[in-house]
Amino acid sequence: MAARFAWVLNLDADLELAAIASGAAVALGGYAPKRSVVDAMRRFAPKLAASLLDPHDDVLVDEASPPLGARGLVGRAFCPTPRALRLLRRAGAEPEPHPAWQVLLRVNSRAFASSLGTTLPCAVFVADEGEARALLGTPPPPELAQAWRVKRNFGMTGRGQRIVAAAAVTQQDLAFVRAGLSEGGVQIEPDVTIVAEFAIHGLLGPAGALTLGPVVKQHCDARGAWVSSERLAVGHAPAHAPASLASEAERVAAALSAAGYFGPFGVDAYTYRVRRFANASDMERDGAIALQPRSEINARYTMGFAAPAQVGTDDRRPETYWQDVLDPVVHGNGPAPKASSGRAEPGRKDAVDAEFEETHGHL
Repeated sequence: MAARFAWVLNLDADLELAAIASGAAVALGGYAPKRSVVDAMRRFAPKLAASLLDPHDDVLVDEASPPLGARGLVGRAFCPTPRALRLLRRAGAEPEPHPAWQVLLRVNSRAFASSLGTTLPCAVFVADEGEARALLGTPPPPELAQAWRVKRNFGMTGRGQRIVAAAAVTQQDLAFVRAGLSEGGVQIEPDVTIVAEFAIHGLLGPAGALTLGPVVKQHCDARGAWVSSERLAVGHAPAHAPASLASEAERVAAALSAAGYFGPFGVDAYTYRVRRFANASDMERDGAIALQPRSEINARYTMGFAAPAQVGTDDRRPETYWQDVLDPVVHGNGPAPKASSGRAEPGRKDAVDAEFEETHGHL
């Protein structure tokens, strides 16, 4: 008989990690979400639960759950942060093996993603205000963008980001940058025009065994919040994109494993437009489409993690999908392997609007 799971769907995991990074969680004796955040998570929990939980055997755990009400169940979290583990143990569930919170803090930061090397021209992670001011005081390459996009070290659903006009930095912009620096730094990159968004997900074992799923297309709203994911039909992806995303996911998996992380993860990607100019006086013309193969690393479950599994089956456990279904488009022609054993060889947006508006600013 399969183990029953008690789940905590802590969609505010990035808020908690940001609070830990800034020292706020320590000062407060532990992170606790505001009521507006709890209400926001509850609005999205049913959709996420439908994709991750077994509808017959699994149960949800939150602040309202009775003590020991999930006794005897295995505890599992959207992201096993300190607060999520406290909720599981309060409910009597024993958390499954998980990475330490220090590992989660490191690998979910934009600093970690940036440390693997930039995959977008002119993008840089900075931890110094002077360096940030200097970069924002210069324009990005005109073929890429007319402004900069500044991203906090931890963020989701397009929140924790701000567009800054080149060479016209305001005091509000600087306040946003300083707040980001208090969490370890900010990512500054050209505010490119996104054409389409994609993701690839995987499961990473404690010993480094890697299983990759198919490339999926993501649909997000105007602010970058996730709406839906769909599996890409063969031939419907940009040329070389599936192979590029799979290669990048393997690089990410190797880095995650080396950092001590294991469990679910996702790598977000997108295509963007590169403007072409015949000369400086010409108007903008149709541009080429380029691929950003690693815009974000999510070392946790995501809203679209199990979306491809929901095809003709009532068993929605994500581990069943990852064991039984892999898309050949990710691995080339022919049957895809169930999993790759051993460590991956290094090669070359969840939903809490109110809190991010208050603590991370907005575009």
